[in-house]
Amino acid sequence: MSLGKRHIKAKAKAKDKDMAASKAKDVAASKDGASADAPGSGRSPPRHPPRQRPAAAGWAAIAIGFVATSVMLASVVRLGPQYLEAVYGNVLSQQWFAHGMAGSVAAGAGLGWAFWRRGAGGGAAGDARVARGVAAGLDAAALLTALAPWRTAQLFRASRWLGPAWGPVVTHVSLAGPAGAACGFVAAVSAARVARSSRAAAAAYVGALAAAAAAWDGRLAGDALGGCGGLLAVAGVAAAGSLAVRALGGCAAWRAAAVAAGVAVGVGVATLATDPRCARGVTARNNSDAAYHMLARGESATGWVSVSDEAARGLRVLRSGHSIIGGHWNATRESIFGVFYYADAVRLVLAPPRAQERALVIGLGIGVAARSLHERGVRVDVVELDAAVYDAAVRFFALPRALNAVFLQDARRFIDAAPPAAYDYVVHDVFTGGSVPPALFSLSAVEHLRRILAPHGVLAMNYVGVLGDRRTLLHVAHTLRAAFAHVRCFAESTDDPDAATNMMFFASPDPIAFAPGALRAAADPESIRGVVLAAMEANEVSLAYDGPPLRPITDAWNPLPRWLAPAAVAHWHAMRGMFPDSYWLNY
Repeated sequence: MSLGKRHIKAKAKAKDKDMAASKAKDVAASKDGASADAPGSGRSPPRHPPRQRPAAAGWAAIAIGFVATSVMLASVVRLGPQYLEAVYGNVLSQQWFAHGMAGSVAAGAGLGWAFWRRGAGGGAAGDARVARGVAAGLDAAALLTALAPWRTAQLFRASRWLGPAWGPVVTHVSLAGPAGAACGFVAAVSAARVARSSRAAAAAYVGALAAAAAAWDGRLAGDALGGCGGLLAVAGVAAAGSLAVRALGGCAAWRAAAVAAGVAVGVGVATLATDPRCARGVTARNNSDAAYHMLARGESATGWVSVSDEAARGLRVLRSGHSIIGGHWNATRESIFGVFYYADAVRLVLAPPRAQERALVIGLGIGVAARSLHERGVRVDVVELDAAVYDAAVRFFALPRALNAVFLQDARRFIDAAPPAAYDYVVHDVFTGGSVPPALFSLSAVEHLRRILAPHGVLAMNYVGVLGDRRTLLHVAHTLRAAFAHVRCFAESTDDPDAATNMMFFASPDPIAFAPGALRAAADPESIRGVVLAAMEANEVSLAYDGPPLRPITDAWNPLPRWLAPAAVAHWHAMRGMFPDSYWLNY
């Protein structure tokens, strides 16, 4: 045998020995593993597979799930109360909403966790399961959110039967509950897969991305698109997220996502075409009721604002949400709410003569106080949050354009920055939708109002509440007394202590007294203004109190949102008594 052949044969024998040794090691390891897992060995097999890193497609699905749910939840939380405000007012639309959203998200998260547990694992199989769960959850969110305007429209028709207490709860369950549950499901499935990952840094990046998306806060949807458009945008985000996730899984998954997204888009387009709440400006549907003729409408910073004429009573009203913030009789242009003329009494309080009277009007409405003071030679500045309200007052209620100045901004920021002793009178009327902005009734706000008033100046503050609610009434009065030495209050009517009514507080560092006959002589006795001013002192509300010391309302301690909930219910019933359901559902 040649030397070459011997060498080849030796190498073959060595290879056979190595393979035999390797097999022996595998058998030994298998026996050791079996003995370790056997009963009595003191060791138990692991319950879960080892942590594995998701592939790039898996991380993409997780990131899409987190970002989409963050954007959707932020938008729904912002849009939910806004969508109900026109039918239930701003207070009742907020009640229990946060609790309901938390409950729906928690329920969805529980379902997501159960879905994950049924097939917990890592690797390609785990990533595929996550992708399927995320896509299915986003598909459900897209379709359910696209149908939300239709569902809520049916419930709005039953708003009188449901009432102001249960109506918002039931409607929120229908409006935001399904989307919240779907988002909770997607977030739980994504979070469960992240928890099984060994790459903490990558998980942190995904969390940071989701947090950045949540910081978006739904402002584009709420401000630029409005309530209906915002909800449909949320559905679009969900559909786009599902398409993106399924695109990672290949053509078959992409086709399934396209069908689901197409259904959601079709529902959204149909809603845009048929629901007047999704349209801008006055539509033919808005004027289908012959009893009312809508002149203007639009969704603004404070909700839906509209102007309508009622021929039967010959009046024109300005609506903001579920509240009439002003109106006039078409024949005389006088206010349908006589109490608004109480503000004119600031000029009738005994005080030294002034060369040029200056007034600040906070909260415009249709401009009754601003116009009345302007017509009597007072230099008037107006602060109004909603530009749509100012535009309506000018176009439809004859508010003069020649006022000294108009500031379309937050009133609290304005008074905090205003110079001292700038005004002889301040008229403060910011009630709308069943409540008042709490920050404008705190001690800090009242002290700033005192600061910007000139010596001998007078504050007139309109407050809407229930006369029988002495606790709230006395706390508002006590807060005013912490900054002003003298405070008096006059109600629109004292006939029903359980009904919501307007009350005008007057506050000044000087005694609040009117010259004998001044109120009666201030206006034509045949006019609404004259009748109201002549009867004002007869409707004075007693602010006497001899109980335990009261606590002023502050920015840190402000119970008004909670205390005014019963007044919001009374206001809701008052508005439904003033106009029929068909009017309130037409916005």
